[in-house]
Amino acid sequence: MSDYVPDHIVSQIEECKENGKYEDAMKIVNSILIKNPMNESALLQVADIHYRQGEMQKAEKAIDFLNTTSKHNDPMPLYIKGVLEMEKNNWEEARLFFQKACELTEANNHEILRCYGLSEYRYGNRERGVKLLKDAFALFDNDPELICNLVQVYILEKRYTSAEKMIKYYYKNVDRLEIIDKSLEHYQHNIAMFHEFLKISADTHNKKNK
Repeated sequence: MSDYVPDHIVSQIEECKENGKYEDAMKIVNSILIKNPMNESALLQVADIHYRQGEMQKAEKAIDFLNTTSKHNDPMPLYIKGVLEMEKNNWEEARLFFQKACELTEANNHEILRCYGLSEYRYGNRERGVKLLKDAFALFDNDPELICNLVQVYILEKRYTSAEKMIKYYYKNVDRLEIIDKSLEHYQHNIAMFHEFLKISADTHNKKNK
């Protein structure tokens, strides 16, 4: 399946999406699909545009088509399908798509591992989920989303020392974190909330032991 799209065209699409000009982005994508309806990169863009607009069914339709044509042997549409299932809280289905994507990438893609870990954790396989998140962090330790995920699951597991260490890691390395979709302020806010929770928990614990 041919998926080449010139870099300058990709830049135009991404700029439109970043500015919320989804109709303009879709026009560019459609101009590619007219020439090649099987262009994987363009179909992934269709799914992403619909996803950003909250049109989950349309996004899913494009991804289901890609997974069918690739016979479920392409990690990217499998990963996106997993993300869409997560949006619906279908943790069992999500984890299966992430597991397959993880196998195809030989567990060497930190984002797929991150989502796989979250879906396993939320499905109920908590230790498995934590391990996968830690494996993702070992692959790539500059992702603030992953750091927040780890802090959150450590707090849920009452592993407060591990949560505190991860928060300290965040503050120490904040200048080199790679932020993609969300703002630094978003992560600063979340980390501050987690930190405040840990301080309150520690104060409560100390009062009980007096």
